[in-house]
Amino acid sequence: MQTQNTTERLNHKMMLFLAAVIVTLSTFAMNSSVTYAHHDDNQLIKTIFHVYVDGKKVGTVREQSVVDEAVEQYLQETKEKNGNYAYTINESIELKPEKMFRPEFDNEAASEALKESLSVSLDAYRIAVGSQTIAYVSSEKEALDILLKLKLEHVSKENLDAIEKTKSGNKQSEMPQLQPGESKVIDVEFSTPIVVRKSQVAANELVSVDDAIKRIKEGTLRKKEHIIQEGETVESITEKYHLTLDQFFTMNPRLILTSVIREGERVIVTEKKPFTEVIVYEATRAQREIPFKTEEQEDGKLEKGVTKTLQKGENGLEDITYTLRKADGKLVQKDVLNQKQVKAPVDEILKIGTKVVPSKGTGTLSWPAVGGYISSHKGTRWGREHKGMDIARPSNRSILAADNGTVAFAGWDGDYGNKIIINHNNGMRTVYAHLSSISVSKGAVVQKGSKIGVMGSTGQSTGIHLHFEVYKDGALKDPEDYL
Repeated sequence: MQTQNTTERLNHKMMLFLAAVIVTLSTFAMNSSVTYAHHDDNQLIKTIFHVYVDGKKVGTVREQSVVDEAVEQYLQETKEKNGNYAYTINESIELKPEKMFRPEFDNEAASEALKESLSVSLDAYRIAVGSQTIAYVSSEKEALDILLKLKLEHVSKENLDAIEKTKSGNKQSEMPQLQPGESKVIDVEFSTPIVVRKSQVAANELVSVDDAIKRIKEGTLRKKEHIIQEGETVESITEKYHLTLDQFFTMNPRLILTSVIREGERVIVTEKKPFTEVIVYEATRAQREIPFKTEEQEDGKLEKGVTKTLQKGENGLEDITYTLRKADGKLVQKDVLNQKQVKAPVDEILKIGTKVVPSKGTGTLSWPAVGGYISSHKGTRWGREHKGMDIARPSNRSILAADNGTVAFAGWDGDYGNKIIINHNNGMRTVYAHLSSISVSKGAVVQKGSKIGVMGSTGQSTGIHLHFEVYKDGALKDPEDYL
């Protein structure tokens, strides 16, 4: 009886085991995404690898080569997208092996999860000015090209090569021997050094050589004072500095209520200042003229207005050597190193006449009346030539000599009525007509501005006025050109 019970218990346990196997096989049939190790050589215990990225599990694979292939595929896709650079995986990838009975793994899912968890950086070169990072470029050659191109905008390759040769030979920079009129570049540097350092960056941070140069030259916005010049307005200043009106008034709030600006006033503006400038040192030797001085000696024996040269002036000559300091092509400093006079200047000595000849005119005419206005100009009038100009409505009717001279005529002359002609003894003559009375006689010497008669309406006249004519070397002239 005891043996029968034992047999029944064993049969019961066997049936439970078979049921468990059937359940396991059913589960396998329902879950087709889980892959089981092949039953090689009837061994059910296999080694698999758990994949971790920066300590976080992303999947399980059958062989290590699955991870290697996934990483290689990720790098290849990155190169196709961003360029063929030497990339470095940023994350730490760790494989932890484990032996399992009937192990579970999914190579494809683990590969995709691994690639999604990865990022890369690449070897690059950081371009910096001071502590300011300007750009990243892909190679040291590109970095050096940036420095070279910036310098070549201001000096020749020949000059740069010569400077580098001097520096590489550890020679001290000496002032070159120059011929008159010759200039030579003796050094080139940056106002703030450009530093190049190897670095690691993301691919999207790389820029081209030209873009890096553009960033250096554009620089950054800085505030500065602007002194208002004649004719400038708020609008012209904002246009010059690429500002909006809001930006301008934010920096200059005192002008909000009164936008009127005056010459010499100071306002705040912003402008872009390059991160660094190319400094060029240039030595120049030149010869330039030394202007002569003029000495004037008054001479009472010479007529006023007459000048006589006693000694002709001659410019001197000096030899000068100097250095120029230019920042991005703009002169910022000039230092004279040597200055030597080659030829002394010769002063010019002039005798200036001071003798006044009462009968000789000065060549400049004065208004021949006391006030008044031009009522008629020289030119065609009423179909006839009007030889002079008419002056009417003076403050008083006195007629004045337009310049020093001698009275050549004083009397009646038909249509002119009472008329005076003054010879100024310098090629000029003036005529005064229609006078009511004459205060001088022929041959009299008159002074500029002295009274010679009274305005009237004698002869062919339409009213009280002065008819005034001017002659130069016998030719009729427009009086307005001499008054």
